[in-house]
Amino acid sequence: MKRIVLYDASAIDRPTREDLQQLARLRLAARRRGCDLVLTGVGERLRLLLAVTGLDEVFVISVEGEARSPTEARAEPGGECEEAEG
Repeated sequence: MKRIVLYDASAIDRPTREDLQQLARLRLAARRRGCDLVLTGVGERLRLLLAVTGLDEVFVISVEGEARSPTEARAEPGGECEEAEG
């Protein structure tokens, strides 16, 4: 079973090209470590931008209240994909 890296995107209020580039880099880093990146806290503007660019088909977007896998991790730029405890 793949491990999941959660990234809280709630701070991205007005998404820019740089935000999309950072998300793409995080996804690539997670994949290289054998993990899936899941975006949490995605606001309406970021969700719309992902849809318009077709990236909503690339990124996994968590829906509030959705059950999470018992093997999840937190995303930290440059960090390792490790299983979260608890």
